[in-house]
Amino acid sequence: MTLHIFWKIFLISSFLMGCTHISDKSREQAARQTRLQLGLEYLKQGDYKAARQNFEKALLENEEDYRAQLGMALYEQNVGENKAAHQRYQKILKLAPLNATVMNHYGTFLCKQGDYASAQEQFSAAVLSTDYIEIADNLENAEYCFFEAKQYKFAQMLISRALKYDAEKGRFLIEKAKKQFKFKKYDHAQFLLNVHQSVLPVCAEVLLLQIYLSYKFGDEDSVQNIGKQLARDFSHSKEYKDYLAHED
Repeated sequence: MTLHIFWKIFLISSFLMGCTHISDKSREQAARQTRLQLGLEYLKQGDYKAARQNFEKALLENEEDYRAQLGMALYEQNVGENKAAHQRYQKILKLAPLNATVMNHYGTFLCKQGDYASAQEQFSAAVLSTDYIEIADNLENAEYCFFEAKQYKFAQMLISRALKYDAEKGRFLIEKAKKQFKFKKYDHAQFLLNVHQSVLPVCAEVLLLQIYLSYKFGDEDSVQNIGKQLARDFSHSKEYKDYLAHED
């Protein structure tokens, strides 16, 4: 998730460059973008040495390119060089002070360092940025960070905001809740369902998963009440048939 948005930006930039007249300067830019793309790909694969080499070459060509600096910051935080990463993010924010992608990555870094108040500032600023084209994806990323840190209030606020920007995220949220249930992380699954139901209309899939969770929590009253709701509102659904089969 961390590299997903950054990768999109490079693809768009490369496409736009391909539409222009090729000059010496544009060849240099294309070569630098290739190095950055390679660096990101190596980073995704865990080949940190190769990633660093490509980012360093890009920086030697243009130290003021915030994308090259951001690539290096991602490398540094992946290998645990947190002090260097923090200092680099400060530099990147001076190079691209209104760039939402930078703020999102910095916010994620701060959250992992336990600086939740500063992370929240970065995420909030990113949402307000005019260039923030991937709001829902990034808010989802932020939510995971805050939930893992047990900062539930922030996590709920961020994922609720993501759903309001992109209701299709509801589908992903359900799948994520199912995954948490499968891994026996019932509290996180319940949290995700609570957020889904606070923002989006109820659906049979959510009700069935809520029944399974209620079983795990030993809440028989909720099992019965939600079962009745499933029968009343979604009697022809696959989920209701699954519920009846489970009851038998």
